[in-house]
Amino acid sequence: MHRLLARASSRVIAAVIASAVVALALAPSASARTTPLHFTVLHLDFTSYVCRKDQPLVCDVTFTGPVKSNLSTTQGRADSTAVLYWEGFEGSPCNTVDETTVFRLDTGTVTTHSYHRDCPATIRPGPRIHTSFTVTGGTGAFAGATGSGREVGGGPSVVYNGQIVF
Repeated sequence: MHRLLARASSRVIAAVIASAVVALALAPSASARTTPLHFTVLHLDFTSYVCRKDQPLVCDVTFTGPVKSNLSTTQGRADSTAVLYWEGFEGSPCNTVDETTVFRLDTGTVTTHSYHRDCPATIRPGPRIHTSFTVTGGTGAFAGATGSGREVGGGPSVVYNGQIVF
């Protein structure tokens, strides 16, 4: 009986220790902080646009533009890669975009991802781009960044507002 109790006690202690280790591993870092995130891409310059031979309404696109941010005192650059899905014909007014953007700032990078259907105001009221984005990572001062927010645009600029944790 004594052995049985000793074995049960050992298992309970092991389970408590394992639970504590898992809780500590899942807990956010004490140094992680949440802060507002704001990027304004001032304008977009398309650097490549290639439609797929086997899927002519699916095009791989890259574009770049100068960016201002609350995370930097100097202007940075936004570099984007996107898969653009035309609706019905190439150049149609609406399309769907699967987009990854790397914001390059003087102290590191922040990477975001968004997936959105874009239409002009004549078809759907509001700005052409109005969607959510997710912060998927970062480097330098923003290593391991996470977060989310809203991406809005349609004129020369695209604005990202949200929260970032790094």
